[in-house]
Amino acid sequence: MPTISGLVANGAIVRIEVELGPHEQPLRLLYGTPQFVTWLQEILAGASPPSRLLGHLAPAQQIDDLFYSFLSGAPLVFNRQFRAVRAEDNAVWELKTPDIRIFGWFMAKDCFVAVFGNWADIIKDHDLYRGYRIAIRRLRRELGIGETLCVKGDAPDDVLSI
Repeated sequence: MPTISGLVANGAIVRIEVELGPHEQPLRLLYGTPQFVTWLQEILAGASPPSRLLGHLAPAQQIDDLFYSFLSGAPLVFNRQFRAVRAEDNAVWELKTPDIRIFGWFMAKDCFVAVFGNWADIIKDHDLYRGYRIAIRRLRRELGIGETLCVKGDAPDDVLSI
């Protein structure tokens, strides 16, 4: 049976950290697959965004703000900053900014694994939600992740304690 520390040790996931204030401690955990971390590094380095951006901040700043809010335990707005892609047990979840979508799952309450990231416009224009959901479910099966490392439920209170 896989564990979080085992998944980190074998390189299946990597811990993602954001600088918090001097007196702040992370209240949630954030991990990413190596593929996601590569995508994230490209975005943070200024990868070319689509021609039309909706957010007032640069995409890298949008991600930094979202990750800061997530890790610091700040309240997240359901449907605006996060949501279940489809109402089902062991749901795939989406973290959102105006221009970026990040797909993954909650291994435990307050512990998210990011698997895919993409521009919101591309996801909407090509209806990629189903494909990401299926790919994440397949990844969980390949990693041997069952009920123990996947939160059951699709309500905000199922995945976030605050």
